[in-house]
Amino acid sequence: MLLRTLLFATTLVALSPLTAQPINDPCSGAVPISCGGSYAGTTIDATEDAAPTCVTAVTAAGVWYVLEGATGQITLSVCSQFDYDTKLNVYVGGCGALACVAGNDDACALGSTVVFAASEGTSYLVLVQGYNGLTGTFTLGVSCAPLTNDVCAGAIPIACGDTLSGSTVSATADGAPDCGTSVSAPGVWYSFIGDGDQTTLSTCSNVSYDSKINVYSGTCDALICVVGNDDTPGAGTCSTVSFDTEAGVPYQVLVQGYNGATGSFDLVRSCQTCGTPTALDITPFDIAASFTWESSEAGAGYIVEYGPEGFTPGTGTILTGTQGIAGPPVLLTGLTLATNYEVYLTLDCGDGDLSQQVGPVGFATITEPLAPNALCVNAVPLTCDGSATGNTTLGLVADAPACGSANITTKGLWYSVEGNGQVLTVSTCSATDYDSKISVFTGDCNAPLCVAGNDDAAGCGGNSSQLSFPSMAGVTYLVLVHGYNQAVGTFTLSITCADGCETAGNDDCVNATELVIQPVGGCEASTGSNECAYPSSLPNPDCDPFASVVDVWYRFNSGFAPGLSILAEAITAEEVNVALYSGCTADTYIACWSEVSAPINIAGLPENTDFLLRVWNSGGAAAGTFSLCLEADINTSVATPTPPTIRLAPVPTQGPLRIEGAEGLRSVEVMDLQGRSHGRWSLAPGPMATIDVSRLATGTYLLRGENGVVIGRFMRAD
Repeated sequence: MLLRTLLFATTLVALSPLTAQPINDPCSGAVPISCGGSYAGTTIDATEDAAPTCVTAVTAAGVWYVLEGATGQITLSVCSQFDYDTKLNVYVGGCGALACVAGNDDACALGSTVVFAASEGTSYLVLVQGYNGLTGTFTLGVSCAPLTNDVCAGAIPIACGDTLSGSTVSATADGAPDCGTSVSAPGVWYSFIGDGDQTTLSTCSNVSYDSKINVYSGTCDALICVVGNDDTPGAGTCSTVSFDTEAGVPYQVLVQGYNGATGSFDLVRSCQTCGTPTALDITPFDIAASFTWESSEAGAGYIVEYGPEGFTPGTGTILTGTQGIAGPPVLLTGLTLATNYEVYLTLDCGDGDLSQQVGPVGFATITEPLAPNALCVNAVPLTCDGSATGNTTLGLVADAPACGSANITTKGLWYSVEGNGQVLTVSTCSATDYDSKISVFTGDCNAPLCVAGNDDAAGCGGNSSQLSFPSMAGVTYLVLVHGYNQAVGTFTLSITCADGCETAGNDDCVNATELVIQPVGGCEASTGSNECAYPSSLPNPDCDPFASVVDVWYRFNSGFAPGLSILAEAITAEEVNVALYSGCTADTYIACWSEVSAPINIAGLPENTDFLLRVWNSGGAAAGTFSLCLEADINTSVATPTPPTIRLAPVPTQGPLRIEGAEGLRSVEVMDLQGRSHGRWSLAPGPMATIDVSRLATGTYLLRGENGVVIGRFMRAD
C-alpha cells in the first residue's frame, strides 16, 4: 500500500508543469534598478498585466522594475541583448494608479528604448513586455545624464531671430500627441515664451531630411496642440508654422520627421508685429490664376510677386494693393497654358513694418483654354430679350456666396445685365442638357452680393432654372450659370424684361408684417399674398431645398404664451409653406413645414421673444393669396370665470393635468378647436382632480364640464 502511494505521488509530480514565474511578474514585486545598472531578465512564464496603454499598448506578459532617486535624463534600453520583439512602458503613480510617462515598441530593430526626464523624489515603474503575445529574455540597461533636448523637459530656448542647428539622428521616439501632423519619427525639443506677436518657425533654410514641426502650449506633462506642419507649400519637404502667440504662454516645439526619417536641420524663429499671411491658396486657370490668403492684419498693404518656376525674386511681376480693398483674391494675369509658376507674398503694415515673406508657392496653369467668361471680370453683357449659349465644362468654380437654393458646387460661366427698373427674368428653362442653377449678384467680382438664386424652376424640364427679380435702374447684375452637385453641360441663357406689379411690402424680411397672437378659438385671420413677391437671397428652408422660394415675411412676439398654433391656409395660392426664424439671417432658421394643411403646433418658445415667419411657394402660377393667423393660450395656467375657482395646470402639459377647484364636477370632456370630442374623464370627488391626457396629440384643447360649459383651455406638448 505504501509503495502504491509513493508511485502515485511520483506520477503526479512528473505530470505537473514546472513553473518558474519571475519574481517581478506582478507590479508589487518590481525589482529596484539604478543609474548605470544592467539587469538580465525574462518574461517567459510571466502573466499578462492590466497596465494602461502608454505610447504603445500592453500586448504581452511582462515584468516590472522600479527606478527611485534618479534625476535628469533617463535612458532605459534592452538594445544590448534581447531575443524577442520587446516593448517598454514607464509609469508613475503606484501600481494601483498607473499614469503614463513614456513608451516604445521598436528602437533598435525589434528592441526598445525609452528616454524621459526624471524628477527628484519620484518613483518610476518600468514594464518590460512584448509585441503581440511574445516573450523572451533581455538585458535592461539604465543610464542617467543631464537633460538634453531629446526630451521635452530639456528643450533648448529659441529666441526671436535665432537660427539653431540641430539633429534628430540620435534622438529617441517621443510620446507627444499628434498636432497638425502626426508624430511619426524621433525628434528634439525647443521652447519659448509667447510675446503676443506672430512667430514663424521653419526648417526651410537648411534641412537634410523630410522634417515635421509640432508646436504645443502648456507644460511638458500637459501638452496642448497649437499648430503643426509636414511640408511647406511650394518649398518641398521642409516645414514651416506661423501663428499668433499669447503673451506669457510657454510654447514647446518638437522638430521630428516623416515616417521615421531623421537628419540635421537649422530651426529659424522669426517674429514680427506685422503678422505673416497664412493659408495661401492658388486656383490656376489657363492664362491667369486666382491667389488668396488669410491675415489678421486688416487694412495692411500686400506685395505679390510671381514669375516662372525658379525665378529670382525682384525679377518677377509685382502686384500691390490694400487688403480688404484690392484683394484677396488677387488675379495673376499674363500666364501661359500648361506652365509652372511660383509666387511670393509680403504684407506691409506701414512705416517699414513688413511681414516675413512667404513663398515660393508653386502652381501650374491648366492645359486647355477656358471660356473667357469663366472669370467674373470677363462676364458677357446681355440686354433685355437677349440670349447666349454656353458650356460650363469650360468654366470655373466661382468664389461667390450661396443664393437661395443655388449654392455653388461646380463650374459656371458669368454674364451681366444692366438694371432698368423693370422685373428681369433670367432663364435656362428647358434649354439645358444638364441640371442647372442660376445665381444673381450685385457688387463687384471680388465681393459679390447675393440677390437671388434658383436650382429647379417649376414647369421647367430637365431640372433647369429660372428666376425673376425687380431691378434697379443703373445697377449692374452679375448672372452665374452653374449646376447641381458636379453637373456641367450646355445651355441657352435668355433674359426678358417686363413691368411688374408693385412689390409686396413684406417681400423682404426687414419689412416683415406684424402679427398679434390671438386667443384660442378667436382667430381672425390676416390675408396675405406672394403674387408680387420675389425669390429671397436666403438659403432655402430644409423642407423645400430645390425650388424657387417666392416669399413674404411676418413678425410676432411670443409674449407669455407657452406655445402657439400657426393657422395657414391657401386661398388662391396653389400651396402654402411656412418656416420659423429668430432673425433675418440664414443661421437664425429654426424649422419649416411644407404644403401646410393643418394647424402647426409649436411649444417651448422663450417668452417675450421676437420671431419671424417666412411664407412661400414657388411663385408664378402657384402664387396667390392665403390666410394666416396665430393663436395661443396666453397663460401658463388658465383661470376662467365659469366657475371662477377652477384652474388648469400645468399648461402646457406632457400628460397629467390638474383641475383645481373641481368640487361638484363628476366628469369632464376634452374637445379640440374644431369641436371634436377626444374623450370624457370621470373625476374623483374633492377640490382637486388629475386626468391623464398623454394619449392626446400635441395641440390646444378645450375642457368642458358635464353641463357643456367650457371651464378652461390647455396645451398638450411633447
